[in-house]
Amino acid sequence: MKHAFFAAFAALLAVGCGPAEPIDITLPTQICVTTQHHGLPVADCTIYVKWNADSFPGYDQPPGYFDAVFKTDKNARGCIKPVPEGRHWLVAIGYDSLYYPHDVMGNLPVTISLDGTVKLDTIIYVTEKH
Repeated sequence: MKHAFFAAFAALLAVGCGPAEPIDITLPTQICVTTQHHGLPVADCTIYVKWNADSFPGYDQPPGYFDAVFKTDKNARGCIKPVPEGRHWLVAIGYDSLYYPHDVMGNLPVTISLDGTVKLDTIIYVTEKH
């Protein structure tokens, strides 16, 4: 009887002493952009994000190369959150029906830091593909 009690007690302790569940802390970080071409908004641009990049990733990378993606809306504005701390590259690809050639692109390096820029609201200027 004693052995059964200790075995049950040991089993109960083993279940209660498992690894702690990871704590999911959402960062208060955010990047918002407006895409513009010749001073006018360009709606529906796709913004590709490469986290912690030291250099410009280029326009010819496949979408899977990037770490995140978001789109600008009909007002040419889009946001992504939360954003990890670090230096990141934003690459914008869009279409401007007002100017030829219609395909436009732009890029912007940004730095997000909890003790610096936590939320960034900026403009990505796009231009014709050459």
